[in-house]
Amino acid sequence: MSIKYPELFKPMKIGNLTIKNRIFMAAMLPVGWLDEDHCLTDETISYYVERAKGGTGAIFTCGNVPNSHLEKSTLTITPFDKSEKFIHQMKKLSDRLHPYDCKLFGQLWFGSGRVMIPDLIMEGECIAPSEGPNRWDPSITCREMTREEIQGLIDATIEDAVQCKMAGCDGVDVNGAYGGYLGDQFTTSVFNKRTDEFGGSMDGQLRVLTEIVKGIKEKCGKNFPVTCRLGTKHYMKAERQAAVPGEEFEEYGRDIAESIAMAKKLEEAGYDAFYMGNGSYDSFYWLYPPMYQKEGLWLDDIAPLTKEVHIPVIAPGKILQPEMANDAIRDGKINAVAMGRGLLADPYWVNKARQGKPEEIRPCIGCNAGCIGRIFQALPMACAVNAELFNERHAQLIPAATPKKIAVIGAGVAGMECARIAAQRGHKVTIYDKAERLGGVTVAASIPDFKDADRRLLKWFENELNKAGVTIVLNHEVTLDEAEKMDVDEFVVATGTTPKVPPIPGIHNDNVVTAIDTLYGKETIGQHVAVIGGGQVGCELAVWLRKQGKEVSLIEALPELLCGGKEAIAATNKFMLEDLLAFHKVEVMCNTKVQEMTQDAVTVETADGNKKKIKADTIVLAIGYNSNDDLYRKISENVPKQVWCLGDAVNPANIMFAIKDGNAIGKLI
Repeated sequence: MSIKYPELFKPMKIGNLTIKNRIFMAAMLPVGWLDEDHCLTDETISYYVERAKGGTGAIFTCGNVPNSHLEKSTLTITPFDKSEKFIHQMKKLSDRLHPYDCKLFGQLWFGSGRVMIPDLIMEGECIAPSEGPNRWDPSITCREMTREEIQGLIDATIEDAVQCKMAGCDGVDVNGAYGGYLGDQFTTSVFNKRTDEFGGSMDGQLRVLTEIVKGIKEKCGKNFPVTCRLGTKHYMKAERQAAVPGEEFEEYGRDIAESIAMAKKLEEAGYDAFYMGNGSYDSFYWLYPPMYQKEGLWLDDIAPLTKEVHIPVIAPGKILQPEMANDAIRDGKINAVAMGRGLLADPYWVNKARQGKPEEIRPCIGCNAGCIGRIFQALPMACAVNAELFNERHAQLIPAATPKKIAVIGAGVAGMECARIAAQRGHKVTIYDKAERLGGVTVAASIPDFKDADRRLLKWFENELNKAGVTIVLNHEVTLDEAEKMDVDEFVVATGTTPKVPPIPGIHNDNVVTAIDTLYGKETIGQHVAVIGGGQVGCELAVWLRKQGKEVSLIEALPELLCGGKEAIAATNKFMLEDLLAFHKVEVMCNTKVQEMTQDAVTVETADGNKKKIKADTIVLAIGYNSNDDLYRKISENVPKQVWCLGDAVNPANIMFAIKDGNAIGKLI
């Protein structure tokens, strides 16, 4: 039997180091899972080992800030201050990865510079290659680094690479000219205004990176691999302004031609491979692309650089499916793929691709809720679709001591996750839903063109339920009378939500529809649409309708869009939705209260107290949901059996909380 994706599983070399396949785990800062000194914990080691067991060829760690003490923030604590502990824990990791023939690259990250989040600063001030405003708060001026501080950073990076080698790392990655971080600021003319040896010409801008690689090769040996994180295009219209996909703009930061010239110089300096990227903190949603960005969005930018250099080019960028990864390597766009969020969602992505079973890969959906979103709220990193992330040491399912008959009522993601886990543990599970297909509200949410990964997630759940032997009963609404007669041991009620319908005059008119019915196409939508509610559902719906040619007004009572809900939408997704609304010319009205709805208009009160009529053939309600726990209460009050309530039926939230609930209850039953 031949391998379905052969390009992914050809060995490759970085310098003299052989990597067993073309799939790397991308560097992601495991916020909340390092210890107080930013050294690896045993939980974090197990997290990396699970990806090695899953077939990954090499792993880039993240968060290893050199001990030059330039920045004092909660993100830039250096683990090298605790040299003995750092080496001990990193050696423990390398020793556990190597039996799986998985290589380890310790990443060296210089810090944030002008993109430091002010709230995370513990003491001191923001620094940067040149004086200038902080990206997040322009009222804060970043101090220019001294020549001595820069040389100290170079020396510390070289010495800390030595520690990585002592700890068993197979190589190091220098997080250099990438992402708008401190290293990238040195290599970008608009942020590096220096006229000394660390600025001026391209050679000066690259001096930090070239001296580092030469120093590492001198101290660790010429055969010790050193890769460089390199960005190709910033997608900046100006400071703090991103270009949306398809927008014509003049690049303010660095463009592809300049990056190719830099790559050639960095290759000549001694780097053994490039680990690529795109975007910056000024174009946040290009740096950490959300669901609204297309898959493989960086490939066409990186391909010209790949053709101009003679060392391997490793690329991430929403390369989520094996076929795309395989074809990108086959077509010479890249030499290997790096996966971040895809390996958070499914640590066994690589083995499943090797077995030719892409349908078994649990997909990343680009929500950024558990990863990027939580990192930038200083919360422990998680994954919306993988409730067992960072619980790998304890994730093995324990078979049920006494198998039971379980009725799961409601086949949204919470109910499906619970049914999946309970069935895998040996329970006999039947899942019921009144709809014609599995998925609950996620079915409607998956309809827009940018929700392809949501559709794959629903297919994955269906496949997993069938594999686990769950009986599926659709087009069937369970009642209390039926529940009382069911031959089951326990009930799980996951009946989701009902749309909020506030007491506004005219809200029951026939031109007033729900967001879900709009997505399903159950109603005829007029040319002039008023979307009431500026949360994530309302904003996505407004963009989707505008792309269909509708004239759309988005009305929100709060002072800004996308500011409610349990754990707010990730900043990357928020920024991109706001820019898409502006790009597609959706009329946005915040601080605006709906007073009345008629057959052809919405009357609102604006922030200044004035009343205004907005033309609307169709009015779409996207103002949130109430928990639908009625059946749970009826069963728990009338049936003398264990009854569980989970997901949105307990508290409307996002997909991460629904899956987390389902996973937890499935393990408890």
